[in-house]
Amino acid sequence: MVHPELEALYAQYGYAVYRRCRYLLGGDDDAWDAVQEVFLRADAGLSRFEGRASHRTWLDTIATRHCLNVLRARKVRTGRGLSGPEALDAPAAGDLADLYPEGDPAVVQALTVRSLLAHFDPQTQEAAVCYFVDEMSQEDVATRVGLSVPTLRKRLRAFLDRARGHLTRGGGLS
Repeated sequence: MVHPELEALYAQYGYAVYRRCRYLLGGDDDAWDAVQEVFLRADAGLSRFEGRASHRTWLDTIATRHCLNVLRARKVRTGRGLSGPEALDAPAAGDLADLYPEGDPAVVQALTVRSLLAHFDPQTQEAAVCYFVDEMSQEDVATRVGLSVPTLRKRLRAFLDRARGHLTRGGGLS
């Protein structure tokens, strides 16, 4: 039996969770699969939800973590599970534009972002999504990922530096 509260959360936030998952994972089918998983996890954790954050923030956190785990699993399955500096020599983000030369720029951008995120640890991935995609404040992101604000700033700066370097080498986003 489905909790009435979960049904209300799905009615209110289901499409927003879908949009987040689609942005991070790419395809509609993958996004809808992820939405189902997110709400299954929400159902399992609903009794432990303490209300320290909004339901939307809670669901976004579940969705982001799930999608990043899916992306990491894909990378391992395809044999691209590189973890050190050599990961930056993996297929360049710019190669994605070659796959979609006349495609929707938003699709190319989303694919590029996913490609770049794969080069960072899970905490930095989540911080980057929260800050650059969700446009959360640095203070809120730091709290959410468990870092001090100065440490978060260093991580975001390192993320930008490595991403710029990767995009410059690969000819990604302009």
